[in-house]
Amino acid sequence: MEKQKILIVDDSEMNRDLLIDILEDQYDIVEAENGAEAVAILLQQRTDFSLLLLDIMMPQMDGFEVLTCINKNHWNDTFAVIMISADDSPANIKRAYDLGAFDYISRP
Repeated sequence: MEKQKILIVDDSEMNRDLLIDILEDQYDIVEAENGAEAVAILLQQRTDFSLLLLDIMMPQMDGFEVLTCINKNHWNDTFAVIMISADDSPANIKRAYDLGAFDYISRP
């Protein structure tokens, strides 16, 4: 059986590596180190992904901007977006859900 594909978007290589270590046995993983790179990947391969794990604070294009782009283009019809951030302020969590995030995970 073919593995589902996940796009991990985080500017921290250490955070991406940690998620890959946890998930790589069960999923095919693609990485992006910023929001602009994630959008470029999604433009080419969006229907390949089942899930997007998206950091908020990133250079070039933050997670909220990526999520806005995803919603504007209706790309989240084919995959779920889970936000991952160390900032668990109620305002950020509400904004993520308002923009269409499936879930919000607070990073320790």
